[in-house]
Amino acid sequence: VAAVAAAVVLVCITKYWRKLQLIVKAHRARWKLRHLSTSQEGNSDDNQPRVSGIFIHPVKSMRAVPLPETNFDKDGVSGDRRLMLVRPLPTPIYGSFLKGEPTHRFFTQRQAPSLATIDLKPVIAQDRSKILIKLSSKMSPNNDHAYIDAHPKSVKKLPRYLAGIWSDVVEVVDVGDEAAEFVANVVSKDDPSFKDVRVVSILDTSVRRINEKYCPDAARVGFLSDLPQGGLTDGFPILVATEASLELLNEKLKKKGKDPLPMSRFRPNIVISNTTKAFDEDNWKAIKIGTGKDAVILHLVKGCPRCKQSCTDQLTGARGEEPVATLSEFRALGKSEEDVYFAQNAVLNGDCYNKSIKVGDPVTILTRGDPIWDMEDVQAE
Repeated sequence: VAAVAAAVVLVCITKYWRKLQLIVKAHRARWKLRHLSTSQEGNSDDNQPRVSGIFIHPVKSMRAVPLPETNFDKDGVSGDRRLMLVRPLPTPIYGSFLKGEPTHRFFTQRQAPSLATIDLKPVIAQDRSKILIKLSSKMSPNNDHAYIDAHPKSVKKLPRYLAGIWSDVVEVVDVGDEAAEFVANVVSKDDPSFKDVRVVSILDTSVRRINEKYCPDAARVGFLSDLPQGGLTDGFPILVATEASLELLNEKLKKKGKDPLPMSRFRPNIVISNTTKAFDEDNWKAIKIGTGKDAVILHLVKGCPRCKQSCTDQLTGARGEEPVATLSEFRALGKSEEDVYFAQNAVLNGDCYNKSIKVGDPVTILTRGDPIWDMEDVQAE
């Protein structure tokens, strides 16, 4: 008995000792990076990289909304991809869903390119108990529209589901029939079976952590140094792109006699101009946006693999072969020749939540390192 008790105590000590070591490492890493950030303070100039665009996608796979400024919360860029579309999964052959098993599956432009035609407009409601988003689309019958009220009080009594996003399962809440019927009328033009689509919102209490393999110590959150969350994004809360990289891609398209593509094809949150060369962001490890104690530090953790969604015109929903066809000629950098990369996934430094950035803010490259691509096969759906 004494031997068993000693073994249990040893296991507990080992477990909590490792956690304590992780906490200390995370706090030390954040302090070092903040110290480095402060030491590099100086006068910005016109040639310094700057934020040239900020975008959110309130509903995953619908159109972007440009912003002059934004702030960050526990799920990343405030208001970005907090809602998404799902379809119900078939009832299992064993009769009913098991506890913790997803009942619905996420649904995107990969399946329904017509989602790119749905325009989003946040509406300022006089009633502060509502958070309204107006949906409209030229593909909607009679050019009608719908409203989503995503306020936590409004959805409190609506159905909840467990939704699968890639290999994760997250609890979401249905936002009602009006939005679902509007979206169904649009996406059913891609496939009549899509009529069962629903619009859902992430809950304040929902937890979906990023992949630990890609998380720097300094990006861990809070005193206990938890992994950061990713909301309803494909995996990481922030996507950073540069104008120089898009310019190089468009030069290659032009040489083929093809039209240039807009940045909207890649659906980034933050666009940066005045970088020294195309795809320099591959080697950025930590960057600072802004100046002083309110500056935001981001960790660029992994390249973003591109799929057929980037081949979808973000105004018309028409789908072609570009940019993936051209990117495959010089950006096939993953485990497979089919894995092509544009833009970088990012996470906040662990002490940068509730801070803000704006268009025009200077960008400082704090640290550099070797590029990181996917450590496992890229998922496609």
